[in-house]
Amino acid sequence: MAREPIKPGRWGRISRKEVSPGVWRAQAQYRDFAGVLHKVEARAQSASAAESRLQDRLLRFSTEGTTNGGATIGPDTRMDVVFDQWGTEKRVEGQITPQSLTTYLGVLERDLRPAFGALRVREVTPVAVNRVLMALSGTQKWDTARQARNVMSQVMMMCVRYGAAPSNPVRDAVTVRKPKRAEIRTISLEDIALLRKAIREWEDRPALLRGRRNITLLPEIVDTMLGTGLRIGECLALRVDDLDLDAEIPTLTVTGTVVRANGELIRQPKPKSDSSRRTITLPTFVVAAIRTALDLGLDGGPDSLLFPTTKGSPRSPGRVRDQLRAAQKDTGVGVTPHDFRRTVATQVARGSTLANATALLGHSDESTTARHYVRRIHVAPDMRVVIDQLVALATDEAPAEPIRRVNGGSGTTKDPTSA
Repeated sequence: MAREPIKPGRWGRISRKEVSPGVWRAQAQYRDFAGVLHKVEARAQSASAAESRLQDRLLRFSTEGTTNGGATIGPDTRMDVVFDQWGTEKRVEGQITPQSLTTYLGVLERDLRPAFGALRVREVTPVAVNRVLMALSGTQKWDTARQARNVMSQVMMMCVRYGAAPSNPVRDAVTVRKPKRAEIRTISLEDIALLRKAIREWEDRPALLRGRRNITLLPEIVDTMLGTGLRIGECLALRVDDLDLDAEIPTLTVTGTVVRANGELIRQPKPKSDSSRRTITLPTFVVAAIRTALDLGLDGGPDSLLFPTTKGSPRSPGRVRDQLRAAQKDTGVGVTPHDFRRTVATQVARGSTLANATALLGHSDESTTARHYVRRIHVAPDMRVVIDQLVALATDEAPAEPIRRVNGGSGTTKDPTSA
């Protein structure tokens, strides 16, 4: 039977020999990624030291050797190397947004590398993964645990592609489940009126020191989110070119979002997902709010932003949240920007269909909208007319023939004399 060839990036049996007094040599055949065999050796004062030095050299060849920029990964590769390679591949792929990549890498460095970095690929088992996920869940870091499971699953799938792992151990690990969600919160009609009034009074408060005018655009931003269901990042990323206010049916188109990349707040030229790119028809009060913002004549910067800062840069979502909290102070109302999105979704779903609410919010499927954005109605609909038909139809369709029992049993049959 023919001997199986050495796999690319791997090596054969290591031999050891004392070549001179106190000098040992370890040798092995190494097959590179082009399939070419090389004799690799290392020397030391003892056989074990020479073999250890040779193994380090071979492992370095295996992990640092590249094919189209990708490191080779095997069962004995340390997870530190695997994590670095995964991050490199994600950057090259360019399939996720910079914001999501920053989140993934943060989870990797903060939670995964300390827990798995010193392990070999073959040592990452469902038990090892469970230990980390359960520890995060035990501290009620539900979202972090879910993100860690997602990232680790992607990392181990890369190992499967490289042939370093027979299967993805994360699939057999515990599934992270958050506790039952609280009731979806929407804004009542009374609170909407109170909030809009409070925001306008806050915007018109006395000017700051040195006579600088308060221009936060908060009333216009709030009305736009309340009338469209936009995410706050999408709202602050709107450009003048995204608007069509003079059309018979005024619209805006979501083409980007505001994110923080490398510590800098920027307008990302694409929204959160493909389904988030959408055109939305505008209610009258939103058109009025947008025109008010345009009439201020603020410099929109290189992106021609609709709601820029006074310096022409993107507004910070965190700063808008702070201003919204300040405007609500002492009103008894505690609304967040995402509450506008839930309120719009609930109103549209009840007034038309769940599908319309899903399309308006830019979700890829209706289940997300129903589970997280539409408030449930706990009162069953008035179906008396429909249910009354059960008895009405049964009465109208009762058989005219007399019925008699058969042999005293429960079965029935027509009376043959009634024909």
